[in-house]
Amino acid sequence: MRFMACILVFVVALPGLLAQIVPTDGPFIACQFINSFENCDMFITDSYCGSDGVTYANRCEFSKAHCQELSIQLLHIGDCSRLVDIATAAPVAGKDVVFDFFCTSLSHMTCPPDPTKVCGSNNRTYLNYCEFEKAKCTHRELMVKTYGECTA
Repeated sequence: MRFMACILVFVVALPGLLAQIVPTDGPFIACQFINSFENCDMFITDSYCGSDGVTYANRCEFSKAHCQELSIQLLHIGDCSRLVDIATAAPVAGKDVVFDFFCTSLSHMTCPPDPTKVCGSNNRTYLNYCEFEKAKCTHRELMVKTYGECTA
């Protein structure tokens, strides 16, 4: 699974987690979205063992840690209770965990109205950048071809 950097800025209004998404330049903007959560208590508790030997309470906490220290990878889901895990596990790239968490969260949000259409590299026109990003979550190779309607 390959990580494709998200190019978004999220302005999150709590409590509804309503997001307004506009394109901007940035190498790792998914972290801005993740760090917008004051805490991760609203997410399911499912321990994640990081390559730093720390057990994180859930994917949100792991993602926040990875965004602060990019060298942290996911060893496995579950507690870091056994030292043998650290020596034998094949880690999952932290950026992939962050991107999956970002996409899962985005999939539960309604995109705000935005008249700016986006033409994807698959020659499909998306209603707006938010809808394009949702599609990119399942088609990670997808890129912006141009802003506006796709032409033949």
